[in-house]
Amino acid sequence: MEHEVDIYQLATHGFNTLKKHESSLKCAEFFFGLNEYLNIEIEENSIKNSEIGSDEGVSIRAIGRNGSLGFSFTNRLNKRSIDQMVDNSIKMMQSGTQDSDFINLPQPFNSYPKVNDLYDNNIQSLKIEDSIDYVKELIRICDKDDLAISQSANFTASTSRNIILNTNKLEVDNKESFCSISSNVIVKDKIKGHTSFGFDFQSERILKKINPMSVISTALYKAKQNLNRTKIKSMRAPIILTPNGVISLILKPIASAINAESFQHKRTFLVDKRNEMIGSDQISISDNALIDGAVGSAIFDAEGVPCQNKKIIENGKFLDRGLLHNSYTAGKEGIESSGNASRHSYASIPSIGISNFILSPGKIAKTALFDDIKKGILLEYTGDRPNLSTGDFSGLILHGNIIENGEIGPALNETMIGTNLLELFKKIDNKSSEFETFGSYQAPYLRIDDIQIIGSQT
Repeated sequence: MEHEVDIYQLATHGFNTLKKHESSLKCAEFFFGLNEYLNIEIEENSIKNSEIGSDEGVSIRAIGRNGSLGFSFTNRLNKRSIDQMVDNSIKMMQSGTQDSDFINLPQPFNSYPKVNDLYDNNIQSLKIEDSIDYVKELIRICDKDDLAISQSANFTASTSRNIILNTNKLEVDNKESFCSISSNVIVKDKIKGHTSFGFDFQSERILKKINPMSVISTALYKAKQNLNRTKIKSMRAPIILTPNGVISLILKPIASAINAESFQHKRTFLVDKRNEMIGSDQISISDNALIDGAVGSAIFDAEGVPCQNKKIIENGKFLDRGLLHNSYTAGKEGIESSGNASRHSYASIPSIGISNFILSPGKIAKTALFDDIKKGILLEYTGDRPNLSTGDFSGLILHGNIIENGEIGPALNETMIGTNLLELFKKIDNKSSEFETFGSYQAPYLRIDDIQIIGSQT
């Protein structure tokens, strides 16, 4: 991505403006974000909106000698706006709250990892008329299907350049690309009049990997699998989680629970569980930012810290170094950052986020997970979330099916599950060799023994 503004000249000007505040300033950071994007939206199975544009800006974090924070940003890349932004941040810093837990911004690093296929020139040169070909396939397949009655969908592509510089002499600059396609299809049984929906999406760094046919076909399959739902009686039974089910019920809660900020404030169910067994030996989870071409991969995080491949849980054991840190939480704990600082844009301060969050696959085919189940549940999706502090979960199965004699049967209606996540983790008894990737998450199928199922059939 090329830009007519000399970013480094603006940064130099900003650092020079900061010098007059050296007596009260501990450290400061400039974050430049330059983005170009394209978006096409489908509603009621026709193109309703298309947009192409750009977004650029810069922010500053100014930290006082007492740890107080001043933050300001602007979307105008010129010296006058930089001066105003610096002045605003200094005023906020001087009136801010003292924070003795703040140690420092990152120092320069000698080297960074090499990660391939994070930027695709084809995305930068993509035009609206070329992008329409991707959504046309979604519309065509939906139109041809006898049960499909409507579809909402989206195709987006973007390129970004992030430049981070701080008063400790750290300086990093990198370009990335991203594209995604999604489909949400509604189907209707014309005889019984029942309706259902199915959703699927794909996110990639490289444009040629996007497969509209696969996305719409999967969305249709899931919608049809969830038609004609039936009520069941309450029971205790095994559950098979699809990769989507694993992400919603296991990976996302764990990703939140190992966020060092939440952990340090004792707001997660994994507090005091480090270096302990928290589940069966089927659970091995890593946060790997170094996978070539993966959506969550990066060379450095939102503070310029090198990214890593980090083990979180190994054969059921929550590792002592299994938390995700940015520089603030790492400094508070007296360790190095794990390279998990994250920002939504230049207009936000760093938080903590995952890279590629992966539950390792098993060694058996997914069909083998079903073989010895006389009666159980297949769980694809629940819109509910567990209590992060306690791990307790009670949620409605929005997409799920009965399993009878190893076969997938009717869809579930008005059915819930109730459990505690730590109990659920211990009951995982097998996992498939097949796995699926959704954005920054990757998961196999999991089989869980003996979970409370709450049905509405009397």
